[in-house]
Amino acid sequence: MNHLYSFVLLSTLLTGCGGGGGSESSTVNPTAGTNDSQPSNPLPTPVQSQPVVTEFSLQESKPMEAEVIKKSAAQTSHEIVVPNGFALNSERSFKLKISRSEDDYQAAYLSLCSDYQQHSDGSYSINYSSCLLRTSLSDINFEAVITVTNDTKGLVAALWFMDGIKKPLINDWRF
Repeated sequence: MNHLYSFVLLSTLLTGCGGGGGSESSTVNPTAGTNDSQPSNPLPTPVQSQPVVTEFSLQESKPMEAEVIKKSAAQTSHEIVVPNGFALNSERSFKLKISRSEDDYQAAYLSLCSDYQQHSDGSYSINYSSCLLRTSLSDINFEAVITVTNDTKGLVAALWFMDGIKKPLINDWRF
């Protein structure tokens, strides 16, 4: 009798869990041809809708101007003459502006980072430890002033959507 209870209990568990065996997930491709491994009633794949228009802009507040290189006859630092108006700035300021379309009302999260690589396939590797700015965006318009050191070669903005369905929007600037 104990064996009968064990058999019934085990059968109930396997039925409740979906049987057992097989793969953990099933990939469904509605455009593919008939395949025996696909379920007979495939579920439709979700459509990933991106915002209609998202504008990223990054403009330098006071762009550095290229000047003519002046040769000096100075032999020591005491003899160096600094031109009027010269400022030895170790940083640059940029105005970051993000505008999303009126119909893109959902919350998003912004990461602005300085250490990243763009791969040949268009994808990015971003070091999120190098982020200068991390913030949530609940409005469709966002503006901020970003200050970076002169050795910063570029910035990348990743706009992540809270719904988890939309792919992140990524934009980068090299300077």
